[in-house]
Amino acid sequence: MKIEYDLISKSQLTDEVRGCFSVALKQQRKVQGDLWRKADRCKLLCIAKIDGKVAGIGAIKVKTESDFSNEKAGLPKQSSDFEWELGYLYTDPSYAGKGIAKNIARMLLDEFGQENLMASTEISANPAMVKILEQLGFRLYGNTWKSNIHNNYLGLFLRYT
Repeated sequence: MKIEYDLISKSQLTDEVRGCFSVALKQQRKVQGDLWRKADRCKLLCIAKIDGKVAGIGAIKVKTESDFSNEKAGLPKQSSDFEWELGYLYTDPSYAGKGIAKNIARMLLDEFGQENLMASTEISANPAMVKILEQLGFRLYGNTWKSNIHNNYLGLFLRYT
């Protein structure tokens, strides 16, 4: 089984990429809105495939401004330090445990370069992602908050360069 990773810049977006990306976001069940257009918010995308099937996705996207708000992390002043977010990370459960999310995140960060970057993720419901973020130099800042989409608590992770 060979895992293939495609790193895609915004200028390389196609309807095929948007389609793959939106299907994976729908499977994830943690993103709302027009899933087809979510790829357009991204500076970089990564799609991992196994035997032609999407196994995982991730992106560097425009930051989620509200995550810094007093109603969420409580760090509105830090928001101006960040323009981009590591997000939309998802691995199809049938491919879990193969390091796909970690490889996607590392590839995106290597291509992105040395700029401040934020991420948010579920704290207790997704310990694997918390571990990946910490290994990549992110640290939990501020308060945790309850998601409007699901009942899990989220945390704001920041990486200063």
